[in-house]
Amino acid sequence: MDNPKIFSIQHFCIHDGPGIRSTVFFKGCPLRCVWCQNPESWKKEMEIAFRAHRCLSCGQCAEACPQGLKLPENRPSEACSLCLACVQACPAEALIAMGEACTEADILARLRPEYPNFEATGGGVTFSGGEAGMFPGFLSGLAASLKKEGVHLAMETCGMFDSKNPDTKTLLQHLDLLLFDVKIFDTDLHKRLCGTGNYPIKANLREAAEAMNSGKGPLVWPRLPLVPDITDGEENLSEWAEFLSDLGFREITLLPFHDHGNSKRLWLSEMPKSLPVIRTPDAEDLLRAGSIFEKYGMKAHEALE
Repeated sequence: MDNPKIFSIQHFCIHDGPGIRSTVFFKGCPLRCVWCQNPESWKKEMEIAFRAHRCLSCGQCAEACPQGLKLPENRPSEACSLCLACVQACPAEALIAMGEACTEADILARLRPEYPNFEATGGGVTFSGGEAGMFPGFLSGLAASLKKEGVHLAMETCGMFDSKNPDTKTLLQHLDLLLFDVKIFDTDLHKRLCGTGNYPIKANLREAAEAMNSGKGPLVWPRLPLVPDITDGEENLSEWAEFLSDLGFREITLLPFHDHGNSKRLWLSEMPKSLPVIRTPDAEDLLRAGSIFEKYGMKAHEALE
């Protein structure tokens, strides 16, 4: 099986777990959330993104294309081989490759220079996406190598991973922290707004909580993206608060929605070009959400970005 593609490795991250961290973003996600802020993470495969505001209309991309495609208007197509000749020819970087194949050795080489920052701040490495849990075979090996070098490991997840897969079990044993995102409690609504039902998410969260409480699994931090008029309804928040408190959780992190993903949708073909009109939650929204969790004995924290 080919190695998964990554679309970014970001250093000096402070919101993806304790301390200063490096976050590795993997391409591929089983969800299709209508408010998604990382749409470049949906597909597992490499993509060519077109940033129209940079285009000089010079035609060098079309001249370089061995398939004779009229770029960028017709990109991508089934004829595109992703040879990246157009990307390399573009003088303005209007065409960029989203996703690169990396070996375990490649990733380790890019992470090791950051180890002093991890040691000084209690930080480490966070696997993110997309859904990093879609690649348990690769990640379990990478995680084992990082743990041998004393690195604190976290993984951000939407909860859609195969908990019965032996590689997933191994991966979870290597993790110190699982940042577990929950979104919409109602199954039918979750399917309509996120593209699939949420039974596996609830089941995996319950299993992760039981493993944590018994000392057999990583620490779990539940998080909820606060998206006005979608995830912030009183019924949705109350149902999650009751579910989480019953599992023994006493804290949750709220992730305020931002519209950074909207511009990236314009860069990618074969994707809805705009989000629904969604505003950024304000202080009142956060206080109201926090008060709902407080009714169930939970404290809500805001993640600032």
